[in-house]
Amino acid sequence: LNNSNINALWEHTLCDPKSPKKKPHNRDALHPTKADFIRAKHQQLAFVLRSSDSEEELNQQLHSSVRTGNLETSLRLLAQGADPNYYHEEKGSRPIHVAARAGQAGQVELLVVHGADPGALDQQGNTPSACARLSGHREVSQRLIELLYEVPDRLTYFLCRRRPDHT
Repeated sequence: LNNSNINALWEHTLCDPKSPKKKPHNRDALHPTKADFIRAKHQQLAFVLRSSDSEEELNQQLHSSVRTGNLETSLRLLAQGADPNYYHEEKGSRPIHVAARAGQAGQVELLVVHGADPGALDQQGNTPSACARLSGHREVSQRLIELLYEVPDRLTYFLCRRRPDHT
């Protein structure tokens, strides 16, 4: 994502010469000028191009996009409001199941960072990890297990100074 000028996604409306909002300059103060800009850019998504597609269409596009290695498209859809936990009724799965079956580790990471549940079940009762394993993607399956336990494990270590064993 870093090498593909992904910043243009977050700053799309700033390119419009009619836009009253401008990107801060290097000499501008960090607080509040740059801090406010960063907050507006990444938390409020104030400069992202809004899609004319409905929420359902965005969700279905995300469900389809994650089987490919094109992270830019998935990130754009997520920034425009696609739900990383969207359940596709006809297909009986969520985007994370599709990415796991396709062995798309980058898509899996992107979805989890945006709130996808690595423990969600599909129509057959499979977790994303099981989908990856059944499709022959052992590394993706293992990473999904790590993602499932990452927060609780860190909390356990912080509170008890013990590392859980999930074997």
